[in-house]
Amino acid sequence: MSRAAAVAIGVAAVLGACGDSRLTPDADVGPWRRVASLPAARLEPATAAWRGKLVVLGGFGPTLAIERSRDELDPLTGAWSRGPDAPVAWTHAQLAAVGDRLVLAGGLASTDFVARGEVFVDAGGGWQARASLPTGAERGSAGVAADATTLYLIGGASTTAALASAWAYDVDADAWRALPDLPSPRSHPVAMVASDGALIVAGGLRTLDATQPLAEVLALPPGASAWVPRAPMPTARGGCAAGVVDGELWCVGGEAGAAALATVEVYDPRADRWRSLPGLPAPRAGTQGAAVAGAMLVPGGAARLAYQPEASVFGWAP
Repeated sequence: MSRAAAVAIGVAAVLGACGDSRLTPDADVGPWRRVASLPAARLEPATAAWRGKLVVLGGFGPTLAIERSRDELDPLTGAWSRGPDAPVAWTHAQLAAVGDRLVLAGGLASTDFVARGEVFVDAGGGWQARASLPTGAERGSAGVAADATTLYLIGGASTTAALASAWAYDVDADAWRALPDLPSPRSHPVAMVASDGALIVAGGLRTLDATQPLAEVLALPPGASAWVPRAPMPTARGGCAAGVVDGELWCVGGEAGAAALATVEVYDPRADRWRSLPGLPAPRAGTQGAAVAGAMLVPGGAARLAYQPEASVFGWAP
């Protein structure tokens, strides 16, 4: 059996097997299941799918201390393991797999949410410092996308304001370059690289809070000098837990106004069309997401817009 097939079977077993003791039956809604809980509650962590595992890094812990810990969920077994701690203690950080490397690029430090721009890469032997974001470009809460060689940070939050700027980091060259600015600032958007190489950014918050959620979707085709509109999100929001499954961008939960959301919507960039899926078993804001072996995973966060970290992990595996 190939490893890909084994992972797919393992994910299905962890997320959807009848009678699996790791499931919480009263938390099941349609294809969503509550799966192996985090080792400790976490709010505003960074997340990524890396080497077949879900990585959850940093954020606020159960006592609201800002963590450096890195927990990794193996979907084959449903077991958590501990990876190398981050060199920094951040919330709202940007984390992504770029090819075979895990890249941590900027975030917000302390309870004053000070924007930082340091960059660290783990190629399998622990974290190594790399070229920081340019001075003035420090941020957290950006839309994060990646391909085999490049990490993209789109919008986000400085210490004092939402941002319209966007940057690309070439991991091989250890170099940053500016991309065209967005038409307007936004924090907490979600992003992807489409199959044609276009960057897609969706939703976000016009400011640093959730009072002005956005439904706007924009694309930056390869070589383009400006972002162009795409079909807007059905539900305006920021802070979705996001992942890419079969070339589609998932937006799960998030926040709008005074509410955390359970809404799930999926964008097909080829058809420029959104569709709705069954919602989460409970609202979730204050977390990111990742797709591991085709299963969408949403770790931690909070059930309402409050500093109340959760340890639950929701997973979709129809």
